[in-house]
Amino acid sequence: MRSRRWLAFALAVALPLTAGACSSCPPGWVEELPRSVGWTYAAGTCAPVFVDADASQLALTRAARQLAHSLGIDVEVRLSVRQLDGAVFVEAIGDAGPTDALDELELVELVTCDGTVHALVRLPQDP
Repeated sequence: MRSRRWLAFALAVALPLTAGACSSCPPGWVEELPRSVGWTYAAGTCAPVFVDADASQLALTRAARQLAHSLGIDVEVRLSVRQLDGAVFVEAIGDAGPTDALDELELVELVTCDGTVHALVRLPQDP
């Protein structure tokens, strides 16, 4: 009888720990970006905002800015990224003027964890 109680206790303790270990908040790609042939990835994060701003749009724009920076694409004058009806629209302007280098940007995943929004984006690599 005592061994049953011990087993029940062990399961009661172990199950929540196991469930927590399997959760993906924040997602693993926040620390280590995915890698796949033909794609370049970047992530952006936005903590809860207390002004008239959309945390999802900010996280998405930050991810796009990270991607641009890692690829050496100048977007310092203006970078606007919007998601509308499942599509991503990018306006990127650098010192030399508008660039279409981020036009094929794709939103891979958008995750909210405790009010913080994490965005994962990718861009096809040139062949």
